[in-house]
Amino acid sequence: MFLFLFLILSLGTLGAEPISNFAFYNLKEERIVLSNSLENFSEKDVLILNFTGSQCKPCKEQVPVLLNLTAQSNLSAVGKWKTHLWIVFVGDDFRTGKEYSDLLKLGGVAESLVDPLSSSYSQVKIKGVPTVFILNRNREILFRSEGYTPAGVASLKNFLSSFGK
Repeated sequence: MFLFLFLILSLGTLGAEPISNFAFYNLKEERIVLSNSLENFSEKDVLILNFTGSQCKPCKEQVPVLLNLTAQSNLSAVGKWKTHLWIVFVGDDFRTGKEYSDLLKLGGVAESLVDPLSSSYSQVKIKGVPTVFILNRNREILFRSEGYTPAGVASLKNFLSSFGK
């Protein structure tokens, strides 16, 4: 049973359960509400929502992979849909979020957000970082993966390449 649960969590899950609506802060310290932002997406757009932390080594390794997968997805989907990427620094203050956003070269490629009070753990029910969700415009969870493993990356890549076909 434990092995099965581990495989599900590391390979990602599919389903159309909605994620709770919650707010983050961008690096300008402006409040960003998930549902309000998703209203600006087209029906086919998806959001990769990555929960990360400045003290998490696997998180720092995962972010460049997510940037690459987002770019590849957008190249293959030109004119059909767009893949958006949000990186949420959980438990980090604005200064640290900006510092790591710069270090990871996120400017202009991904939306950098902070959750300084770590409310993501209770609101979104994440167990730790890194955790990746793919959401549609209606806040439905299309994909979820916890941790950073080669199997998780392969599962995410397969999901993105099959999305919209």
